[in-house]
Amino acid sequence: MTDAGTPHEPTRPPAGWYPSERPGYERWWDGVSWTEMERPAQLPLSQPSGQQQFAPSTGGGMLVTDQRTSGIEITLAWILTVLTLGYLLPWAIAATRGKSNSVAVGVLNLLLGWTVIGWVIALVMACTAHRQVLTHR
Repeated sequence: MTDAGTPHEPTRPPAGWYPSERPGYERWWDGVSWTEMERPAQLPLSQPSGQQQFAPSTGGGMLVTDQRTSGIEITLAWILTVLTLGYLLPWAIAATRGKSNSVAVGVLNLLLGWTVIGWVIALVMACTAHRQVLTHR
């Protein structure tokens, strides 16, 4: 039991890799303070829609991404990619990565992929980084 006059110490996140101030990098949080260790950001295999992560350097802010996944879209995209011998690969990549613009990538890929330039643009759209927004509580 704590005194009413005793301030609560905020809970700290567990030790681990967190987004760095440098885009595309993660920095090691040892559970108490930041270390000098950094590495290129690792892509998670899957992530729930709008996943939020604690960002220790921001004083308790939340890092929110636009990533979302749909099992039906992923399955359909990969089946059609195999049936079209790789033509719809950019859409399958976008769906698998949970890109919020995966439908736009699929439409662009379907309608303009035959121009090769359209296919490359769809692939670039599928492979770009997710948007990340820092929100404060």
